[in-house]
Formats: sequence, structure tokens, C-alpha cells
Amino acid sequence: MMDFKNVFLIVSTTTVVVNPLTAIAQTPTVVPTIPLEQGERRGTAPDWSKITWAMLPALQSAGYLKVSKEFVPKLGYDPSRSWNAGQKSDSVVMLGDADDAFKFGDFTLDDIAKIAPASNQNQDPTLKDVGFVKWQTTASLVKAIPSVGNLRVTQVKPILAVLGKKGYLPSSCRSRTIAQCLKTNPQGGKRPLGDIDLSKYSTKSIPGLEQTQIRQFQQWQRTYINQVPGLNQVPFDKMPQPINSGTAFVGIVSVVFGESERGQQTVGDNYFISGSVVRGDRTISKACEVDKECSYLELGDFAGENGPLYGKRWASGSSQQVKGGYGFLAGVNGGKEPTGRLVYGNAFKVAMTGASESTGTADFGLFFRICMRPPFMQKSCTPYFIGPVPWMSVRENDLVIVGTGQ
Repeated sequence: MMDFKNVFLIVSTTTVVVNPLTAIAQTPTVVPTIPLEQGERRGTAPDWSKITWAMLPALQSAGYLKVSKEFVPKLGYDPSRSWNAGQKSDSVVMLGDADDAFKFGDFTLDDIAKIAPASNQNQDPTLKDVGFVKWQTTASLVKAIPSVGNLRVTQVKPILAVLGKKGYLPSSCRSRTIAQCLKTNPQGGKRPLGDIDLSKYSTKSIPGLEQTQIRQFQQWQRTYINQVPGLNQVPFDKMPQPINSGTAFVGIVSVVFGESERGQQTVGDNYFISGSVVRGDRTISKACEVDKECSYLELGDFAGENGPLYGKRWASGSSQQVKGGYGFLAGVNGGKEPTGRLVYGNAFKVAMTGASESTGTADFGLFFRICMRPPFMQKSCTPYFIGPVPWMSVRENDLVIVGTGQ
């Protein structure tokens, strides 16, 4: 079993990230919305049938995560990466990071193609277009797609090429099945497909590849969303596990307070609905730090003073950071994330990123995280520190989506 203490030390001492709260200025964005109405109150909600990873605005700050090389084999894959301000989130978020939220691994390439057809219908994607293929070996392909083992080596051109690469391919293999060839040539079965020019082969060149669930493939978790053909074009409500709309719990924006506000000793955690995300992916309310800038919006409730949201505050993540993450990745970014809420589920955290008293408006942004589920260990996640991605704005007297209450 993995040494939990050593994992934590390796990650926390080799990880350096740029604080997302020193981000470049947030730029205006237009998120597809639908009307949100409750009684005489009006607002807007995201139109998840039109929102895809590809259309999300760019990240506003840079950062990176580095895991020591010697520990990668024990984790199963390397979650290390870096990103720049202005980069799109689909090139930063790996499938393993948000699989609990969307069940990416349940998709097949065929499933995705039916929802988000390729822009060029006359040309199949190549193996190079599918990020996880380069980490596959002949042995791992046979494990993922058992029927491939029953085919002759000459029937699967990419396997024929990789078995013959950097070594001698026994002549007997050419007339035998792939499974039989692996028994006599086990070393050849360990060569990654990345050793050959994958752009020469379409995804159909490996029978069953397009019909096999992504999670069956070796190291599928380290594939970026934009490295799976069409996945970044799939609407969030068409994922194997659709996104939570968050509209089950809605409040009213009563007043927006700006940067002149400060945290107060007498205003404790129970006054707030923004805070930290803890194991179990629940939001735990956290008050603003005393005497530190604390812009916030104050909520009203449809039930009036007796309602659970009446007088509650949603503090700005631009001025307030809270403890975040859990497991051995919790030390990343100093263990901090912007205060906010899991409004739409655990794929990203919604943080207030700006407040204007003069116009009565509050801006929001999305923050992402990196997660892993190593063998024999519980899921581990960094704080929500990747972002912000500019999101929606609200005005005083608007409805505001608060989420599930978690």
C-alpha cells in the first residue's frame, strides 16, 4: 500500500503555482442562458444544452503542478501539468480530474461522435487525435479490447507496426493471432503505440477502439479533454452524468457591498453561504477574516425573514481565500482556494470575483481542481485553484443560483 505521508511530502514540496487571485483583469463574457423566474422575481440560468468545454472563456491566470517522477508509477499516471493565462480549460483539465462529476470514462468514441459529430464528416480521426492511444501497448489494448487478441497481427496495422519497431518481429507472428504473438514476444507487447507515427492510422484501424469505454484504456485519466475527438463539443447536459442545474436552491440578491467592507469578529461562519470544499465535496461556510477586505452580496429569501437564506452573505473569492482540497494533494497552492460554492456539482467551484456597490452588480468565475484516485487509496484533490474562468453576473433584486445547499 502507498505511503500516504511520503506522497503528501513529495507533492507539497515540489509544487509551485501562481496564485489565481492575482489573475489578469476579468474580461466580459457571454454565457448562453435561459430565463429563470420565481414568482415576480427574474434572473437567468446557464443553458447547459448549449454550453460546452470548448466555449468556456479562457483561464485568467497561469500555474503548474509537479509530481516527483519516482512516484508516478505508484500513482498510475502523471498528473503534472502547467498552463498559461489565456489558455482554455479543456487543455488543462484531464479526464481523471472531473470523472466523478461527468463520468467521462463511460463514453466511447462512438458515443461522442453521435452527440458532437466531427466538423469534417469525410475524414475519420487518426490515432494521433486520441490522446490516450499513445500510452497504449499491444498488451494493454488486448486487455481493454479482448476481441483484438483473436485477430491476426497482419489484420491490425498499428499493432503490426509497433511489434516490428525497434526489434525483430518473429515471422511466426505474422500468421498467428495477436494473443499468440504476445506469448512468444512479451517484450514487444510492452512497446507503446507512441513509438510509431499514429497520424498514419485512423481510429478504425484498431477494431473495437471506437466502441470501447474510455476508462478501459491504460492511463486514460491523464488525457486532456481536448485530446478526445469531439468531447469538448459535448454539451454539459449530455455527459454520461449530466451537470446539476443548481436551480433547486435559489436566492435573491438584496444588496451588493464593495471593497470597503471588512471581516468582523461578530459576523461568524453561520452568516455566510460561501466557504471551503471538504472531503465528500460539500461546501462548509466560512466567515471573512477579521479586518481583511470582504466584499460580498447579501441574500434575501422568498420566505422572508424566516427563510434559510435571509441575510446570508456570499463573500468574494477575490479577497478571501479558505482552506481547500483533501488527501495528499491538499497542500497544493498552499492549501488555499477562493471562497465560494459548489453550485453545479463538484466539477468546478463558483466564486464571486468582483463587486460594485455603485452599479449593484456582482461577477462570478469558475475554478477547477486536479483530482486522482490512486490504487488502494481514497480520492485526493487539490484546492480549486485553476482559474478563474469568467462566468455570469447578477444585479440587485435578481435571482441568484445557490445550488443544492451543499
